[in-house]
Amino acid sequence: MLNQDLNLPILLPQVLTVDAMTLDNRLIDQVEVRTLLFRLRARNYLHYLIIKFLVCTGLSLPEIIHLKISDFNPERTIFKLKNGGRLRRRKIFLEPNLALELYRYSSDFSPSDYLFPGRYGKLRTRTIQKILKTASRLISKEIHIPFLRDVIALDLFKKGFPVWEIQEFLGHRTARSTKLRILLHIPVEERTDPRLFNRNKNQAA
Repeated sequence: MLNQDLNLPILLPQVLTVDAMTLDNRLIDQVEVRTLLFRLRARNYLHYLIIKFLVCTGLSLPEIIHLKISDFNPERTIFKLKNGGRLRRRKIFLEPNLALELYRYSSDFSPSDYLFPGRYGKLRTRTIQKILKTASRLISKEIHIPFLRDVIALDLFKKGFPVWEIQEFLGHRTARSTKLRILLHIPVEERTDPRLFNRNKNQAA
């Protein structure tokens, strides 16, 4: 049971995951998320899956490009992230419906190495950028990876997760980086939340 003074839920899920169908905050609302995914799915299933994956995981460009089938454990719905550039290596759990969707995709399309392959192996950075640009046009809002990572940070913070768990999920090197991203998007009256000032277990000295 968590401290009632922090205005947190009594219980948080044992495993932190992000569900695209429950994302709803000041950066992007539920109607925009659903519209985006519905329109992308009707246009290009692979592009839809890439965007949904980014919405639910907040992976960086190097991570999404280098992600391999072998990094995914469908039984535990977990990914091992090893190519994050400036981000920390980490494990993330997927929301069960997304994990099932990825499992079916990999079974039906049989990518041999990379989870989201390009024409000549791994996807190019420019390809991901084009997909994000298309997504932006579909809902008339700029969609890019830093934006999606901020959406996730804000969503998890609003749901009551401690900063250190959000830090681990997003792969930030320090809790300070996580706090700064959250502070950019919350009203002044919410900036006194104790979670933004308590020393977290993974915070650098």
